[in-house]
Amino acid sequence: MKASSIIYISGLLGAGLLLCGYSGPGRVAATPAIVPYTCEDGRQVAAIYESGGDHSHAKVLVTYEGRTIELEAAPTLYGRRYLSEPGATEPRHLMWSLRGEHAALSEATAPEDVADAGRPIARCTRVRGSVPTAAHSPGEH
Repeated sequence: MKASSIIYISGLLGAGLLLCGYSGPGRVAATPAIVPYTCEDGRQVAAIYESGGDHSHAKVLVTYEGRTIELEAAPTLYGRRYLSEPGATEPRHLMWSLRGEHAALSEATAPEDVADAGRPIARCTRVRGSVPTAAHSPGEH
């Protein structure tokens, strides 16, 4: 087969795909990464940040002591802060606060107060490099 015939057939095939609406392989949605933290008491926390670029829809799934808590973005004076809503499994407001590489899990005493630091439960630092094995199970409750 001549090179010109191959180019002609390729062109016809390409035009047919375009007419059918094919624009190449679809986008693959990236899964949010598990961000590991080690706390002062040696415990591990795994955090998965979702919709981080859009503050109004941002949330985090925090796994601590074998349970996963969903928290939504909340106003803060500095850094980032996420709050949970009390429910059947967790009867209190919990707060996950970030400042640089440091994070804190707290019981919120006045969740509507942007200056409220809450009662500390765990103070943690982000782990860079290898992921601790305890941080690999954020789906376990």
